[in-house]
Amino acid sequence: MPVAPPSRCADPECQELTTEGRCEAHRRKAWANRSKAWGSGSTRKWREARKRQLDHEPDCRRCGAKATQVDHILPLSEGGSKWDPANWQSLCGDCHDVKSAEDQRRRTRIEGSRLTS
Repeated sequence: MPVAPPSRCADPECQELTTEGRCEAHRRKAWANRSKAWGSGSTRKWREARKRQLDHEPDCRRCGAKATQVDHILPLSEGGSKWDPANWQSLCGDCHDVKSAEDQRRRTRIEGSRLTS
């Protein structure tokens, strides 16, 4: 089978010759640009559990609006269980943002007190 003659790497700044479109230094890694739409921890199992939670509790637990997020009441970073439905609550996007910011502030205070102790 004929082989194409080498051509310049597809990266605009590179002068390397290659027969594969990009040289070794600029070759894209598999999955490097995969969609982050579902987040790094999302799996089919979690998406199905999330759907069940939102079907079971369709309204935001804080304000009563339509829930779009499933929140871990005790954050995973603080030892909360990812898979225990008792640790889940349905929240709207705004309430989830507020709750996440509260969790972050609490973690920052806890970590700060450990440093000064």
